[in-house]
Amino acid sequence: MVELCRVDDRMLHGQVAPDAILIANDEAATNEMSKLAFKMAKPAGVKLAIKTVKDAAVLLNDPRTKKTRIFLIVRTVQDALELVKATGGQIKSVNIGGVKKKEGSRQVAANVHMNDDDLTTLRELNSLVYVELRMVPSESKTDVSKLI
Repeated sequence: MVELCRVDDRMLHGQVAPDAILIANDEAATNEMSKLAFKMAKPAGVKLAIKTVKDAAVLLNDPRTKKTRIFLIVRTVQDALELVKATGGQIKSVNIGGVKKKEGSRQVAANVHMNDDDLTTLRELNSLVYVELRMVPSESKTDVSKLI
């Protein structure tokens, strides 16, 4: 069961997961240096899986993971949308954390930069599940529908 789905381009950086962390990103899943860094950064006693987005969907749809509380981390809103669509309602909401500035993007909230494609994807994602903007748990939630 997906406990939290978070879009954060920093990926794994000190969060605490209930039972397991699943990083779903095609680039991270094929980069041995990234995988090693994520394994070193994960909290002790927490399972970690680093999968492509497609393989993450397969894992999340496996009946054996239904009782595991999973913290799902993706790098982009496109990855989040793909997983929301592929997992049949398992992901109830998406938290948007840090998204770095890139060419063609503009700041839509503190620490969140998106280009037109990202915003189109975000609108579609928001039509399927609740999407909030919040960098850290102590911040107030901002409903993304107020921004798009």
